[in-house]
Amino acid sequence: MSEQKKYRTFNRSSDLAVKIFGNSQAELFANSGFALFDLMTQIENVEVKEHMTLEVEGADRDDLMVNWMRELLYLYQGSGYLLKEFVVQEVKDTCIRGEVSGEKFDPDRHEIQREIRAVVSHQSRMEKTGNQWTAQVVLEL
Repeated sequence: MSEQKKYRTFNRSSDLAVKIFGNSQAELFANSGFALFDLMTQIENVEVKEHMTLEVEGADRDDLMVNWMRELLYLYQGSGYLLKEFVVQEVKDTCIRGEVSGEKFDPDRHEIQREIRAVVSHQSRMEKTGNQWTAQVVLEL
């Protein structure tokens, strides 16, 4: 995905719709994590200091994407982690396993540019068109 954008956004009142792109399901999930934290902070200021393994389940692909992003957001809201790298090791229709990397929020080095309160399941979807995977996720600001 070096030449293409990983995601784009659409503002709507207190929500932000994000359309995410990937050449595979694994890349799509990795790009969704990147988009979430890139929207929150200047991701280039986040260092890779800690690695965590995540396993997330969902009822279907759409639910899995929402749950994955909710879990990533929870790592920030609950533990103060800003994440930068996302390696998806396995993705199935209802389960994803991967490793995420980043560091704890440091107010001297990090600025939260946009506070994201939640990942909304309403109007969130994931689909494959040709060789391209796309997902739309709605973030509550």
